[in-house]
Amino acid sequence: MTYILAGATLIDGNGGEPLADAAVVIRGERIAWAGAASQLPAEFQDAKRYDISGKWLLPGLIDAHIHICYNGADSVFTLLEKSRDALVLEAVDICKRTLRQGVTTIRDVGGERYIEMSLRDAIRRGFIEGPRMKLSGRVISMTGGHAHFIAREADGPDEMRKAAREQIKAGADLVKLMATGGSATPGQDIHASQLTVAEISAVTEVAHMMGRTVAAHCHGTGGIRNCMLGGVDSIEHGTYLNEETADMMVERGASLVLTVGVGNPDLQSYALSPVQQADAERRKPMIEQGVKQIRKTIALARSKGVFLGCGTDAGGNPLAPHNFAMARELELLVENDLTALEAISIGTRNNAKILRWDEEIGTVDAGKYADLLLLNSSPLADIRNLRDIAAVFKGGRKV
Repeated sequence: MTYILAGATLIDGNGGEPLADAAVVIRGERIAWAGAASQLPAEFQDAKRYDISGKWLLPGLIDAHIHICYNGADSVFTLLEKSRDALVLEAVDICKRTLRQGVTTIRDVGGERYIEMSLRDAIRRGFIEGPRMKLSGRVISMTGGHAHFIAREADGPDEMRKAAREQIKAGADLVKLMATGGSATPGQDIHASQLTVAEISAVTEVAHMMGRTVAAHCHGTGGIRNCMLGGVDSIEHGTYLNEETADMMVERGASLVLTVGVGNPDLQSYALSPVQQADAERRKPMIEQGVKQIRKTIALARSKGVFLGCGTDAGGNPLAPHNFAMARELELLVENDLTALEAISIGTRNNAKILRWDEEIGTVDAGKYADLLLLNSSPLADIRNLRDIAAVFKGGRKV
């Protein structure tokens, strides 16, 4: 089936100015043509046309850092006490809600009992509704390292190689390392490096041989440095990036996946449970410091030319709900001095490149999947309009 979405203002994700009175031709699952409606090729003139005048059309959002198996409301320790079936049923609903919030693709960087693998398969087969997925499987940490309670713990290069191979065997598209401490693990120093260069190098060697990328949770500068020396492809969070490590990232072509929202949680728009209140109190000093620091980090990364992506870390702790988390992430990028157009390009085109999926998704270009987000009002006038959704399309199908 071929049809035309005509009349909207198009933000194609490539970073250019929006195109008024645009037309996008969808044939099957893919975009057949996109451009000014006045220039629609003759071969498409007779296709069924849907008038979406007054609306704004852009690529579906891509969340490059999410935990789809966790609800972002309960303590992870509570979640670990639940049966696998209970987690699966809740995750099915999270997948559906994530897609309907305009996020058509995700990169899950830490799953639970390989539930995420089952979700990906069910979505591909059409059994359930959800976004496209790239998955890391279980995170890999040192013994007692950050998130060790959900991780595949390993020590030394040989164990690290085996741990990485286990994730790839299970179906992982990338491997996720925990290279520094993290605030979600009580009692840890987020600056402390937790993996040696030799351990990191062992994982990147295995992953790159198998055509996979490596992402690393990093807050502290030492951890970022070790990861660059070890060949990591993307730094997740990167809170305390400095000039030296920014230069190393640019030299090596590594990406920085910002997760501004999880470090600046929304504590006002919904009633917090006792668990959430306790977590907010425990993390209060880290949140206050992190909000100040991330502004410096973003400014430094942009001035140095570090390739930026972004993700929500939704599900990563009790203050990270799956509730328009990606829209909020882009809102916070704008609050940190990016333009709305830049933020949208990071959340679409750039994230597609980080996922190594940019030939298929991320921009509104002929040949790519017709993963589209239709808005009632301009996200350039107010980035919060990313929540004002008229329709979401995945593979040309309105969901």
